[in-house]
Amino acid sequence: MSKNVKSRWDDIGKRIMERKNKSPDRVADKINAILNREDELSASPIPNTTMNSQSLNTISKEENKKKYLPISKKTQIPAPNVVLRSALFGVVKRGSRKYEKNVLKTTLNGYTVKFTGEQLDQSDLDVWLECLQRCQDSPLGYTVRFAAHNFLLSIQRNTGKSDHEWLKNSLLRLKANAVEISDGKYTYIGSIIDLIYRDEKTGENCLALNPKISACFGDAGWTGITKEIRLKLKGKPLTQWLYGFYSSHAKPFPVKVATLKELCSSEIKELYKFRQILQKSLNELSAVTCWLYEIDNTDKVILKKH
Repeated sequence: MSKNVKSRWDDIGKRIMERKNKSPDRVADKINAILNREDELSASPIPNTTMNSQSLNTISKEENKKKYLPISKKTQIPAPNVVLRSALFGVVKRGSRKYEKNVLKTTLNGYTVKFTGEQLDQSDLDVWLECLQRCQDSPLGYTVRFAAHNFLLSIQRNTGKSDHEWLKNSLLRLKANAVEISDGKYTYIGSIIDLIYRDEKTGENCLALNPKISACFGDAGWTGITKEIRLKLKGKPLTQWLYGFYSSHAKPFPVKVATLKELCSSEIKELYKFRQILQKSLNELSAVTCWLYEIDNTDKVILKKH
């Protein structure tokens, strides 16, 4: 073997030995690199696909933003005191309904009510109270469906064609208006019914109230109206108005006859004639509620509840 060939084989042998000697270190280096990579991965934040407490709190807050009408007894309907103590739903003579524009309605001290739209009477209040009752279990702003036939039966009306037309017109009056109601702390400006339309596929009416109207009720600014009593007074608008007015007071205070005349928006001009009709209505109210009353020598109505 020549020197050149021998030298070449020696070089190859040395390289093989060097690789053998280095290979454990290289393998160890690779293992360490892999371990270091795993450490890096474990230290990195892992995306959380589950719902954390912050997400739950956000949903809870959204849920709490939903507004509801006050909860009353099943036999009662919550109604704002500002409505019951004002001429918003007045005593309107049949056939004399007028269109009003930004009219300041008579109210008790502390309340302000302005109204634009076709005059509302006690029959319209029957319809609105029924709407409130049907919206009690749903968040305000949510659509509530009802059949006109069932609605009419619930307020003890007939169910003929003319009655369906009457209900349609009443709902339109409650929608096509602008009311400004203030208790000195909060003012609501909007319509009494926020949304009303008919689903022609099902034949149902769809109703929604403005969530902002909840401010008209307040913590203690509402009264539960007993539906059965009010329906017993159907067709007696002044008596119905008196029932709502005195229901809104736990302990009624003496009120002048002239003040009651203004508050219920009676169109009777002569005070003595109104007093006569008022006394008849108070008798009707007393017969149904067992409340006692008198008109004293200062021309004030004093009513006592049992």
